[in-house]
Amino acid sequence: MSEAKHAIPRREDAPAAEKWNLNDIFDSVIEWTLARDSLPMLFDSIRSYQGKLGDPQQLLDCFEAVDLMDIRLSSVYAWAKMRADTDATNTAYQAQVESVAPLLDQAGAACSFINPELLDLPDEQLAAMPDALPALKKYKFLFQEIVRTREHVLPQDIETILAQTGELRAAGSNAYYALINADMKFPDTLGEDGQKVPLSVSRFMTLQRSKNREVRKQSFTNLYDTYLSFRNTFVSTYQSSVKAHQFINRVRHFPSMIAGSLDVGNIPLSVYDRTIEVTHDFLPLLHRYMETKRRLLGIDQVHMYDLSVPIVDHPQETYSFEDARAILQEALAPLGPKYLNDIDEALESGWVDRCENQGKCSGAYSWGVYGAHPYILMTWNNTYESVSTLAHELGHSMHSYYSHRDQPYPTSAYTIFCAETASLTNENLLLEYMLEHAWGQERLYYLNLYLEQIRTTVFRQVMFAEFEKITHETIEKGDPLTADFIEKTWMDLNRAYYGDQVVVDDSLRGEWSRISHFYNPFYVYQYATGYAAAMTLSYHLRTQGEPAREKYLRYLSSGGCDYSINLLKNAGVDMTSRAPFTITFRKFRACLDELEKFLPGI
Repeated sequence: MSEAKHAIPRREDAPAAEKWNLNDIFDSVIEWTLARDSLPMLFDSIRSYQGKLGDPQQLLDCFEAVDLMDIRLSSVYAWAKMRADTDATNTAYQAQVESVAPLLDQAGAACSFINPELLDLPDEQLAAMPDALPALKKYKFLFQEIVRTREHVLPQDIETILAQTGELRAAGSNAYYALINADMKFPDTLGEDGQKVPLSVSRFMTLQRSKNREVRKQSFTNLYDTYLSFRNTFVSTYQSSVKAHQFINRVRHFPSMIAGSLDVGNIPLSVYDRTIEVTHDFLPLLHRYMETKRRLLGIDQVHMYDLSVPIVDHPQETYSFEDARAILQEALAPLGPKYLNDIDEALESGWVDRCENQGKCSGAYSWGVYGAHPYILMTWNNTYESVSTLAHELGHSMHSYYSHRDQPYPTSAYTIFCAETASLTNENLLLEYMLEHAWGQERLYYLNLYLEQIRTTVFRQVMFAEFEKITHETIEKGDPLTADFIEKTWMDLNRAYYGDQVVVDDSLRGEWSRISHFYNPFYVYQYATGYAAAMTLSYHLRTQGEPAREKYLRYLSSGGCDYSINLLKNAGVDMTSRAPFTITFRKFRACLDELEKFLPGI
């Protein structure tokens, strides 16, 4: 009976109301296949403009052909990949994704002549192009980017070759995802009722919040020891991914891998280094929090499996999806009635896939396709974390929805640097709302949640960013990444960040291999920068009213019409300064000061 109760359902047995509706992209495999098979003709159409881009009308026609191809290809890929993410055991879904992969390289190859040919034009002619025809004005920022990145654009023949290496460069990450989503199996672990229950990544955090310390310890050990059993495979896939990143940045003449990654959004290197530097300045606060948590939990030592357990029970232990909808309508009220109506429509219209099923991709994401509404993948587990995750992903989705609605396709895509700000602003507004309406023990609960949000989204993500910096620099120095080196680096960083107050359990050596974002190099630091920006913006939204809302909604509608740093400055945040992080860590200190009032003797 217990096994049946806790069994993870098959995809086909999950409730239809809890699944997304991908028919808004393609309503059948036949329609998807026709769209996929039409792409080679679009590639040929684009190639037909080669040698003609000095003529404004020919250039416009070429750009519009590229836009059409991009939209169709992104729709074809998204539809296939999202289906595959709902069930990694469905081989037909996986085959559809694999059939699109070669098209991604072919698309890059078809367009590879454009930037080199434009950069061969006389400077005066290139500068005049955006004003040559009214319809070219929407590409003005694209021209600006082409000129800015001139030194990293290679001759056409080399660009064509590079464009065909995408599938090869993704081999490491593809092997990683196949391993963690389809092949890895975890042993059953102790559940709350004292019986063995299936362990999955999606259930792991629920078990880590258990008040039963043995439940936490067993799930922690069982999960990470399973990752450790594949330690050499994970090192191989990660090293392959890093070297692929090194290859592309070397041939594009970037001085380092981090420089190449940040150049995509024109983010100064100083922003990355300052993020780590400022966080190190405030590590004593994290150490102090760990000691406070130890005392409030009444334990002799804090272990890594104790980090996520709340220090007090929440009065309402479960949240239904409908509960979440009602809460978000109140918590996100500073964003205005139009925003609230739009998220309500999203939750009613098949945007969200929230069921748990066998083979479903772990974690959560929002995916936007131009011309169709965004989609959210998550697994609902009736916890506050689910409510917060939904708020987070809705932030991404509304950013996509508004940018796609208000921007032409060439400037509709925002950078990752900007993306996390929108999602984390929603998270912060939600938590501020919950804290504002809480008293006594409930307020203690949300104070702890606030501290945990900053711990996991700022301190922890900056630790991840520092790990990436070390591993990439190791490869750049010509040294190999070994399992021993990676695990020692990971353990040393955890000891530095958490201090002597926390026992860094040996099983944690396997945790690094669980972080899938490491296969998207230098991504994770943007959670921390995004949170610091969101902390500032949410404060403005709660205290300044309509002026702040207007600026913020303009930001959500701006897509990629300017550089990220400029867009955030227009919204009211200067990410080139220490100020956003200082504001964030001051909030951490204020919550910690109040939390410590609950300690005996204070």
